[in-house]
Amino acid sequence: MEQTLAKWLSVGFRYTAMHLDRALAPFGLSSSQYKYVLRICEYPGITQDQFFALFFVNPSNITRSLVALEKEGFLLRRQSTRDRRTYQLFPTERAREAYPRIKAICDDWQERLLAGVPPESRDFALQVLESIALRAVEENDKEVSADESQQ
Repeated sequence: MEQTLAKWLSVGFRYTAMHLDRALAPFGLSSSQYKYVLRICEYPGITQDQFFALFFVNPSNITRSLVALEKEGFLLRRQSTRDRRTYQLFPTERAREAYPRIKAICDDWQERLLAGVPPESRDFALQVLESIALRAVEENDKEVSADESQQ
């Protein structure tokens, strides 16, 4: 039997990334950056460390994206008053102005993808996808731990 889960998750991810890259290009954003702008607007003062737990992305990728967003004028970094080693992230006017349109693009895409799913099943479908993704994180973490213990 063909392994279809990885195939269809990959197809969905790739085509979503292509759509978002096109739709977000007028803002100067990519499919890998927009989520940071959304979260910084929704949670002003969020720290870079909090993104690690939110997005399950390699810390160096997060740092690279945040540096680019700061250069493009989407965020401001301020040293935390509680922990001087930590920086808090705040949206700029550019980010606040773009936020509703970025959110609308994401909401519209999700609605378009779920159009074939009965409304009463949509929450369940999203819960299943989340469960699968978190299981992938968990299994990968186990493999990494096992590899590290063998070295």
